[in-house]
Amino acid sequence: MSDKNVVEQKTVRFAFIAIIVLIACALAISLLKRYKTEVKPNELGNISEFQTEVIYGDIKIKTNDDAFSHDAIEEGSYNNAVAEYLKNNLKKGDTVVHVSHGIGVQTLLMAKLVTQSGRVYVFNPSQKYVDAINESAKINGFESRIFAHALGISNRSFSGLLVHKNNFPAITGKIEPADYQIPTGYSATTVDVSSIDEQLPNVQNINLLRIHLHSDCSNIIRGAKNLIAKSEKIAIVCNFSAEDYKDFSVFSELENKGFKIYLIHSDGTFLKSVSVAKLKDIKNGHLLIKK
Repeated sequence: MSDKNVVEQKTVRFAFIAIIVLIACALAISLLKRYKTEVKPNELGNISEFQTEVIYGDIKIKTNDDAFSHDAIEEGSYNNAVAEYLKNNLKKGDTVVHVSHGIGVQTLLMAKLVTQSGRVYVFNPSQKYVDAINESAKINGFESRIFAHALGISNRSFSGLLVHKNNFPAITGKIEPADYQIPTGYSATTVDVSSIDEQLPNVQNINLLRIHLHSDCSNIIRGAKNLIAKSEKIAIVCNFSAEDYKDFSVFSELENKGFKIYLIHSDGTFLKSVSVAKLKDIKNGHLLIKK
């Protein structure tokens, strides 16, 4: 073999190794970004990037460019048990408190159902999503009935974090204290946290408390104790998964005050009440708690 051929083979081998190294570096950087722990400030969204879509036939909603917004529209509106419950039970003049980490799909339905004389108080920890909700309210003429606040909700006030897996939407996140040790592969956004009773001390006779989170809602209910006591006809609707709950005492407390617990069916109806003991057998669903 000539010296020229040897040099060519070495050059090809070197080039091949260099390409492999570059690919490995690119993959390493990609994985680092995916699993890097980040804490982001809770900033305003970019209004100019919002796009308009239509839900429930005629309600316009403003979404941002992340794919989650489009998935959330489908999850929140089509074949959704809670949406059917709202259509069957909310009425003109009702007052609603909506605790959510989403972009306002059900908020807008509620605003339409309660009409001009109703009120929808929204608490959402993401400023970006609050911007989207406010923009949606404007284009539908709902400004006078939707009151959106960029706040996480719990049973007390503190500086906190909205923590969620990287590349997952905010609606999957959980509120944690500011000193929470964020696991690898998770990101967080700084949030202010308060309770419903602290934010709405003079509000009473609420018709619906809708808690739209993929996590334990116990502290939110505990932080609305006074509001619940001042609202004789209140109904509480929350997402439920037994594995998300550390204890079920908040449901026992409500049961002792005369509330009954129901599982909302796919058509929005609720029939036989469920005991607190039976809640542990419910893997996923939507609970209705009312007297």
